[in-house]
Amino acid sequence: MRFLKPLLLLLMLLLSACERNPQVNAQPGTPENIAGEFFHAIYNEKDLSKAKAMCTSEFANLLASYGTARQAGRTLFNMNFDTVIINVNRSGRNLREQYDNEASIQLIFDGEFDDKRIQETRTVVLIKQRGNWRVKAVQADKFSTSIR
Repeated sequence: MRFLKPLLLLLMLLLSACERNPQVNAQPGTPENIAGEFFHAIYNEKDLSKAKAMCTSEFANLLASYGTARQAGRTLFNMNFDTVIINVNRSGRNLREQYDNEASIQLIFDGEFDDKRIQETRTVVLIKQRGNWRVKAVQADKFSTSIR
């Protein structure tokens, strides 16, 4: 019985030290991380409220007009995925274009839909509001070639 208390304390310490695994290959709090987590909320968690919390009020209102994360992903972003892995594009020299309080991040989506592999890229425009990065817009890459 006297070993139970230290064992419980050790177990609580270990559990509290566990941290959620990052879903995106970027440092927490950076524009890259916010952009990736935004799309992770849309496509993997299917949580429109979480995605809206990472946006400017204007973009959050636009997202809300679609009703669900699935509808926003399919219609607004023109992408459907059953499963998807989202990574920051680390090729090329301009990983991030950042000027003061604005940044543009390119993301690569590699997933499947209806048993077909789909690869897409999108550029996420973020602005810094009250010390936090917020998604302002999402742009399709006009030079992208999709594998369908």
